[in-house]
Amino acid sequence: MIRRRSVVPNVSSPSFCTPLIAVTLSALFLLVRLNSARGDFGNEATESEANGQKESGQFLQEDGIFVLRDGTFDSFLSQNPTVLVEFYAPWCGHCKQLTPEYVKAAAQLADSVPLAKVDATVETKLAERFKIQGYPTIKLWKDGQTEPTDFDGERDAEGIVQWIKLKTDPNYKPPPEEVVALTRQTFDEFVGDKPLVLVEFYAPWCGHCKQLAPEYEEAAKRLKKHGIPLAKVDSTVEKKLSDEYAVKGFPTLKILRNGRRFDYNGPREADGIVSYMLDQAKPAVNRLNSVKDVLKFMSPSDVTVVGFFSSESGAFYEAFADAAERTRGDFAVGYALDGAIAQHFGAKFGEVVLFWPEIFHSEYEPKRKTFPRETATSEELVSFWRDNAIPLVGQMTRANSATRYHRRPLVAVYYNVDFSLAYRDGTQFWRKKVLAIAKKYSKQNYHFAVADEEEFSSELNAVGLGTSGLEQNVIVFGVDGKKYPMDPEKYDENLEENLANFLEDIGKGKVKPFVKSQPVPKDDKKGAPVRTLVAENFAKIVNDEANDALVEFYAPWCGHCKAFEPKYKQFATKHSKEEPNLIVAKFDASENDVPEGYAVEGFPTIYFVPSGKKDKPIKYGGNRDLEDLAKFVKKHAVASFKKQEIRDEL
Repeated sequence: MIRRRSVVPNVSSPSFCTPLIAVTLSALFLLVRLNSARGDFGNEATESEANGQKESGQFLQEDGIFVLRDGTFDSFLSQNPTVLVEFYAPWCGHCKQLTPEYVKAAAQLADSVPLAKVDATVETKLAERFKIQGYPTIKLWKDGQTEPTDFDGERDAEGIVQWIKLKTDPNYKPPPEEVVALTRQTFDEFVGDKPLVLVEFYAPWCGHCKQLAPEYEEAAKRLKKHGIPLAKVDSTVEKKLSDEYAVKGFPTLKILRNGRRFDYNGPREADGIVSYMLDQAKPAVNRLNSVKDVLKFMSPSDVTVVGFFSSESGAFYEAFADAAERTRGDFAVGYALDGAIAQHFGAKFGEVVLFWPEIFHSEYEPKRKTFPRETATSEELVSFWRDNAIPLVGQMTRANSATRYHRRPLVAVYYNVDFSLAYRDGTQFWRKKVLAIAKKYSKQNYHFAVADEEEFSSELNAVGLGTSGLEQNVIVFGVDGKKYPMDPEKYDENLEENLANFLEDIGKGKVKPFVKSQPVPKDDKKGAPVRTLVAENFAKIVNDEANDALVEFYAPWCGHCKAFEPKYKQFATKHSKEEPNLIVAKFDASENDVPEGYAVEGFPTIYFVPSGKKDKPIKYGGNRDLEDLAKFVKKHAVASFKKQEIRDEL
């Protein structure tokens, strides 16, 4: 956006040289400055106004948001007993995402509650005064109260406005939600007779669930006219129902079709949810009525499944249609009923064929694969499709990495992958180099893929390859769950030769896996109530068989973690002296790779690791209070709590 600035005439110009005009202009400029300082010089826009800023009394406004500083904060609150204040950092990504929504909310609330902001990186005294530990932090001062209320609503304009009204207007009633809340009593009846339903299993304390909520509600509003309902289940209340649906983390989304359940593997923002569910409403299998239809249906960049049948009846066709339903979004599935079409493609009735696109053809493998039988269950067909969906060296993308490239070991080669006509030759040049190695190592159950370096830049940066300077970078994802980046200092230039040497070195145990870890804290002491763990020292401390270990996986920015911190420290302090064989520790899962065997899908997540069972950590599922936590630890303790009971006062 171009910011226009007021242009001041050049007073040294010959046309402004006469003394009278010079004096007049000087007086005029002085008047302009005086009146501009007071903010009442006609209707002329100042430079600050052109940039979205303006003075409102003695307080600066920016796009309708009051900008507060240490020197103006208290006076603003004295004049505005009820105000919402955002503490932010200019570099914070979440703050940047919030900004347009905060501005919209300010416009809607302009006549009732002012919205303000404080740059906490500049106004450090205010940040310290109100104990700001993460960004953005939003607080409401209501009716002149000295202690503010932390904002815990949705971070969009609608959510902010509704939250403010609920807190400040006793007569306000929020509009009804389009997302239907289900219980054990209402669930079966609601989903049983509907052709398509999306259900979210959530926990009220889950940060990811809160982020999803406004997007999910917006999607529900837009999908209503298409007859696709969205529902939700509170898993902290409906535990048995959640167990029936194998809910292991939050949020978990399930698609139900006339009572049958499928995993939701789509996006988690409103536009993506709507698009994904509209696709889900389309037929899972497409009828193809001509050779031209089949050719047009075939994907130029992915495998295509085509069944050739004599009719739309029979057990095999029904299994085929059911398999298509089970793999929606993962495969393009079509069928033809014309014998001439089957003959054109060298097939016959009763055959199901997987066609690979031309860009993945190679001399080392067939161009298609046919299911070996003319009878099968849908499970057998799905298994065959998934087992044969990727060529010897295919392309891993964001969309298919979880479904196609989840098997290990996986060798991923990253470079400028682009199969468009202009860049296809260059892309295929390097892919063929990888093919030669893949042919050899596929016998050792290695899987291979090429991937675009821009699409996976975050993964490359995470293992230190983002600035390697090489045209191609390699990461091997091992069966042990660890990542092995190819060292650019040791393996450079010749891709084919170096890739072969790298895989040989991995096989000989000469390559160390990459582990993202913060430095081991220098001030960590064995006697400290709460030990600080990082990836580098996790196994050494937690897996010590002499001790039981209680570990909290947290993120510094997590509000629930901050609220739980004093309770956790209180528990640790109480038992640090009484139980020398109990380690109470915390682990920043946002800055360290989570060790294998620990599923961390939300914060905080707590595990107890008893002596003698270090390979079977026990996840805590109780309330975040001292009594429940103490009972949990006592129940599973092996090396600790041998001589005394946990006191009731906890």
